[in-house]
Amino acid sequence: MIEQMLDHLPQGPIAIELADGSGEGLALVESFRGDVLVSLRLETGHIARCHLRDPSWFQWPLLEVAIEGNIVADFPLCNKSFNCSYSGHDS
Repeated sequence: MIEQMLDHLPQGPIAIELADGSGEGLALVESFRGDVLVSLRLETGHIARCHLRDPSWFQWPLLEVAIEGNIVADFPLCNKSFNCSYSGHDS
């Protein structure tokens, strides 16, 4: 499937040099937990803004609601049910 997608890419370069080192980009890819988003802005060759969004970031507040009122012994079961990423790095 990847080879077929590569065969259908439009002609031209897949990367370009930034004249003054400035630019902005956005990437959205699917992980087994959901969407991973990366937004990056470069200004004169330096990172001006970087935003990373892991799908687990949406799950942690839900886990908090799920364990509210439960006994401490239930936490491991609730926690593993959500299977959130602790480090915020989904691949």
